[in-house]
Order: sequence, then C-alpha cells, then structure tokens
Amino acid sequence: MKRNFIIGLMICTALLILGIFLTTNTLEFSQDNIGWNGSSGFFSRLDRHTTEMITDISALETKENTTLLIIAPNESWSGEETRIIHAFLKRGNTVFLADETDTGNSLLSGLGSSIRIGPSYLAGIDRAYNNSSILITSPVQEHPLTRGIGSLVLDKAKPLTGGTPLIQTGIMSWIDTNNDFRISSDESFGRYTVLSQEQMGNGEIIVLSDSGVFINSMSGIESEYGNGQFLSRCIQYRPNLLIEQIHSRTADHSGMGGLFRHIRLDSFLKTMIVLVSLLACAFLFRKRPPGFSDIGSEPVMM
Repeated sequence: MKRNFIIGLMICTALLILGIFLTTNTLEFSQDNIGWNGSSGFFSRLDRHTTEMITDISALETKENTTLLIIAPNESWSGEETRIIHAFLKRGNTVFLADETDTGNSLLSGLGSSIRIGPSYLAGIDRAYNNSSILITSPVQEHPLTRGIGSLVLDKAKPLTGGTPLIQTGIMSWIDTNNDFRISSDESFGRYTVLSQEQMGNGEIIVLSDSGVFINSMSGIESEYGNGQFLSRCIQYRPNLLIEQIHSRTADHSGMGGLFRHIRLDSFLKTMIVLVSLLACAFLFRKRPPGFSDIGSEPVMM
C-alpha cells in the first residue's frame, strides 16, 4: 500500500514538473508562447543571476544600477506606481519602454518625459521583406545599445518625437496615416525616429516604438540584421535587469500557466519540488540489509 502511494506521488510530481516547464499558450507576446508571436525566445536568453521578474512596482525602491524593461504594456499605471518609477529614474537607473500604444504615452507623460509615440504606423521602401511595414532601420547616434549594430528590423513601428534619436528609418519612409502601406498624396518621405533616449535626473528613459522586436519571429530574424545583437545589448545594458510583469503582455497566461510561472520564478518552490521528488525516489528504491527484507512478514517459530 505504502509502495503504491510513493509511486503515485512520484508520478504526480513528475507531471507537475513537466507542467511547470512545458506549459505553453498562443497568447501574443506571452513568454509561454513558443509560436511566432510569443516572446519565449527572448526570455530564454535571460541570465537568471542578473535578471528579476517583478510583480510589484515597490520592488524598485531599493534597486540601483538597474534597467527596468517594460514590453508591450496593456494597462495604465497608477499614480503611486508612476511616482515609484520616477524616483527609480532619478536615482540613476534606466527605464526601457518598448511600446507603440497610448498606454506607453500615459507613462511617459506621468514621468515628465518629452518623448511621445505617434498615432500612426510607419511604412517605407527600405524593408526586409515584401511588406512596407517591416522596416530596416539604422543607428544615427553612438550609444551602448547601438554600438556595432548595422541595422534593426522592426514591424509596424511608430514615429517618436522628443528625446535624442538613437535609431531612425531610412529617408524613403513615411507615416502611413491611412494604413494602406503605400505612399499617398498627403504623405511624404522622411526619416523618422524609432528609438529615442532622454536623460531624467541622474537616470535615463529609452523608448522603442515597436514592442514586436521581442517576439520570436523578429528576435530570431536572419543574422544579417542586428535584432539578436540588439536584444543581447538590452539584457546586458546594466548589471541588473528587471522585467515588469504587472502590466506587460509578456506576463499573459492561460489555464494553470500563471501558477506554473510563479513556481518557475520562485527558486524556493522549485527546490522544494525537486527535493520531494528525490526523497520519494530514495524511499522507494532504498536498499534493505540482507536477510531483513522479510522480517515481520511471517511468525517466528520457536
């Protein structure tokens, strides 16, 4: 009876471990999505020793020499959250925002930044594929994030205003106000900023107007482009990296995915699960001393 119980415990533990590490979904930007529109590839690059997922903005209050990375936010920040992020910036840290929506603009406004994300997507002739929204962009300013990177391919980026331009489109680009992916009579060619930087007190805010660079299809694009190198630079930009998991779509999950991700991110829980598994194995397969295996199973004859 006890042996069957231990076997059942081991099977359940094995299934739990598999569920924790193999659970996937199809939600856009989700780190658990291994498809083309998920961000599993980027998250697999992270160094667990220098990267921390945060689910409470108050964790920023003690951080130094750190980058806070916010990818594809889907809801606004409260006044208190914005205050904490602002203080984080003023202490000399970096906020890196990758977004192309008004949600990003609300945070930029709350932080007092001059950078803004435009309302319409960009299109251009300098493109990586047969799609005018998939733009080849290039660095225009020397910066640790852009050093040594020849080009960055973006999909449906928007123009940025304010700050110091770091990466821009080619001159044969336009703001596609009618979303037809063709240059129209009321649209004009020009060079537009897609990555901008601004000093905020002792810190800085960096804005990329395309969160899609973090999805699998863009992060794993051909090596002739600098997407992979750029993402590595983002990860290594400062000694410590925080990835916001409160408002970001990379934290989206389905079913038991939220519980499994929590366990994945909690070293103590992972250790306890593995420990229970090892103890169960040790108990089940322990060796008994010779001649003692049947003690107690038959009455002793005098």
